[in-house]
Amino acid sequence: MIIDSHVHILPPGMRDARDRLAARDPWFDVCHQGARSIVTADELLATMDASGIDRSVCFGWPFADPALCAEVNDHLIEVQRDHPDRLTCFATVSAARPGAIAELERCAQEGLRGAGELNADAQGFELDSPAIDAVAAACIDLGIPLVLHCSEPVGHDYPGKGTATPGRVAAFALRHPALSLVCAHLGGGLPFYAHMPEVAALCRRLWFDTAAGPFLFASTAYRAVADLCGADRLLFGSDHPLLRAQRYIDAFAEAELTAVERALVMGGNAQRLLGL
Repeated sequence: MIIDSHVHILPPGMRDARDRLAARDPWFDVCHQGARSIVTADELLATMDASGIDRSVCFGWPFADPALCAEVNDHLIEVQRDHPDRLTCFATVSAARPGAIAELERCAQEGLRGAGELNADAQGFELDSPAIDAVAAACIDLGIPLVLHCSEPVGHDYPGKGTATPGRVAAFALRHPALSLVCAHLGGGLPFYAHMPEVAALCRRLWFDTAAGPFLFASTAYRAVADLCGADRLLFGSDHPLLRAQRYIDAFAEAELTAVERALVMGGNAQRLLGL
C-alpha cells in the first residue's frame, strides 16, 4: 500500500475565498500564491488515482483563527466519512488561542486520527510554551500523533520557512517522551545531528516526513536518515499540491533505498503509526 502522509486539502468555498482568507491570515497568504495552491478532496482523489496512491493523510491549514480551524475540521470529518478507505484526516487547532484542547477532543471523538500540521510561526505559539505542551498532553491522552511543521536553521529562504528549528524541536520532543511526534520536512534537518548518540536515541522514537524534501535537500538525505535513525522512522509525504509523488519516488531511487526500505517509507511506516 502506498500512503502519502502529508497532503493539504481545503473546502471548495475556501479556494473561492482565497483573497478574504489571505487578508485574515498572512501565513496563508504567503504560502498560497498561484492557481494550483489549493486543492479539494475530489481533486486529490483524482490525483491519487493517476499516481497510484492508495491512501492520503490529509491536513487542512494551520490557521491562527480557531474559527477557521473548526470550519476546516468539520469539512475533514465529512471527507473522511465519505472516503474512509482512501483519506485519513487530522485536526488542526490553534494552540495559542482558547479552546484548542476542546476542539481537539471534539475532532478525535468525530474520528479524526491526529493533530496537525501545527505551525508555531503561522499560529503564534512558541515550542517551549505551556499552550503547545497542553496540546501535546492531549494528544497523548487521546492516543493520536501530532504533526509539527519544522524548518532548517540554514539554507535558502522560501515561503513557509520558520523558527521551529532542530534544537527547538528536539527540546519539545524531549519534554514529551510519550508523544507520537511527526516532524514534518525531515524535522528541519534534525536527523542529520544523529551522529550524536543522544540525538540518535531521540530520533529513533520520532517520525520524519519527506514533505517538500526535493526543494530542500539532495536525495542523499533519505539515505542518511535511514542509516542514522532507521528507515522505519521515515514517512513519504508529498506536501501535495506543492509537489507530485513521482519527485519523491525518483529521489528514493537515487538515494538507493532498498526494496524493503522503500516499502516501509512509502506506506508500511504510516500503516504502523496510524494503526491502519
